[in-house]
Amino acid sequence: MEAAAGWRCRPGGRLDMSHGFVRHIRRNQIARDAYERAVRQARGRARGRLTPTPPRPRRPDQQVYRPRRPGGPGGDASPGPPPADTRGPRLFCLEYEGDDGRVTAVIVHQGDSAEEVTRRVCARSPLEPALRRALCQRVQDELSKRRGTG
Repeated sequence: MEAAAGWRCRPGGRLDMSHGFVRHIRRNQIARDAYERAVRQARGRARGRLTPTPPRPRRPDQQVYRPRRPGGPGGDASPGPPPADTRGPRLFCLEYEGDDGRVTAVIVHQGDSAEEVTRRVCARSPLEPALRRALCQRVQDELSKRRGTG
């Protein structure tokens, strides 16, 4: 078969890419790739923050109301550091789960005695005398381990 007179063919059956039509297609492909890359980068920059920003900027000098904790000191209205704990540093947090599923948490300090910790736990969730003695013994064992006397 002979090639038509108006068609440009190269030896070996390859297309002649020198005409302008293919150059326009290639230029459009390059422009589309650049646009998609720019959109992807802009979307990535917009997604940089995982938490939403506050509706307005926070001002550090703005006073904020902080309600008092129940059972805390009621007479002193001056904001200041909390009073220093005289029982010593914290050793551990004792969590007791009752039969009803309620968890009672008590922080045990260096200066606490086992009986005092047991009294604080029993004030929040009443225990039978046998359980109270077992809890007191267990707290005594933990205190002696952490104080290094056991």
